Amino acid sequence: MAAAPVAVLLSSYGGPEGPGDCEPYLRRIFLDPDLVPLPSFLRPFLARRLAHRRTPALRAVYEAMGSYSPILEQTRAQAAALQAALGEGFACYVGMRYFAPLLADVCAEIARAGHETVVHLPLYPQESRATAGSAVNEARRALTALGWSGAQREVRSFWDRPAYLDALAEGVGRALKEAPAGAALLFSAHGLPLSVAKRDPYPGQVEATARAVCGRVGRALTVSIAPAVVAAGEAGLAWQGKVGPLRWIEPSVAAVLEAYIAAGRTHVVVVPLSFVSEHSETLYELDILYAGLARRAGLGFTRVPALQTHPGLVAALAEAVREAAAK
Repeated sequence: MAAAPVAVLLSSYGGPEGPGDCEPYLRRIFLDPDLVPLPSFLRPFLARRLAHRRTPALRAVYEAMGSYSPILEQTRAQAAALQAALGEGFACYVGMRYFAPLLADVCAEIARAGHETVVHLPLYPQESRATAGSAVNEARRALTALGWSGAQREVRSFWDRPAYLDALAEGVGRALKEAPAGAALLFSAHGLPLSVAKRDPYPGQVEATARAVCGRVGRALTVSIAPAVVAAGEAGLAWQGKVGPLRWIEPSVAAVLEAYIAAGRTHVVVVPLSFVSEHSETLYELDILYAGLARRAGLGFTRVPALQTHPGLVAALAEAVREAAAK
C-alpha cells in the first residue's frame, strides 16, 4: 500500500519515564545548540556537568508529583485525534526533542515510508527558537543527514487560530464560573532569559494570546502587579520555569501571587497559556509549588487544565497542517 502523501511530525519536549532517565534527558537538553549557544567542543563537557548536577533536583520534582512524565502518552493521543481529523492523505507521527522516541529516529521512519511531504508540527502554541525552532531544526538536520529530498513545510505557531482561542476561553470561562465571585485571573507561560526574549517572537505572541482570550471572557489584561491594579480585577500575565543566574522575563508567577495576597484577593484562577499537555511545569510547578504558596497564605487556587485532545485544539492543528501542506 502506498504511503500517504503527507507525513505530519508532531513534536514536543519529551520527558523522563523513570529515575534513570533524568540524567540522559537533561544531557540532551544541554547539548541542544539552539539552547546552549557555545562552541561545539565545549558543549558536551558542559552538558555532562550540568545534567549530573541537576539530576537530583529533577528526580525530586517527579517524586513530588508521584509519577514520571505523561507527555508521550498525551502527545500520542493528540496525534491520534489529529489523524482522525485529517483523514486520508495524511499520516501522523510523534517525535520528542529530548527523550524517546527521538526526532532523529522518527525522521528515519518517515524517510523509509515514502511520503512526499513532511509537515513539521511542534506542539507549542507560540513560537520560540528554544521550542518550535529547536524541534524543526533538529528534524530538518535529521532528514538532511538521511538524504531525504521531499518537500518540508512548517507550522511554527498556532496561537492565533480562532478554534484554539475559543477552546482556551471555554476552559477559562468554566473555571471562572465555578470559582468564588471576584476571583483573579492569571495567565502563566514558560519564561525566557531576557537576552533571548528580546529577539524572539514568543513573548509578544504570549501576550497577544492572553489578550485574545481576555476579550472572549470579558476581562482586561494588565502586566502590572501593583496592588491597586491587581485589586481592580484585571487579568494578569506572569512567567514560570526560571533556572540559572540570568535575568528572565518578569513578573514571575510567585511575584504576582504575592501581590494578590497583599491586595486581599481570596481566589485566583491560573491558566497555563503556553502548554497543550500536562507535564512537570503544570503538574509540579503550578499544582504543587505555586498552589502551595497560594494556599498557605489563604489564597484559593484553581488551575485550568491543558487542552490535550480538546476538539478546538485538534481543529486548529488540522487547519494549520492543511494550510502548510498546500503551500
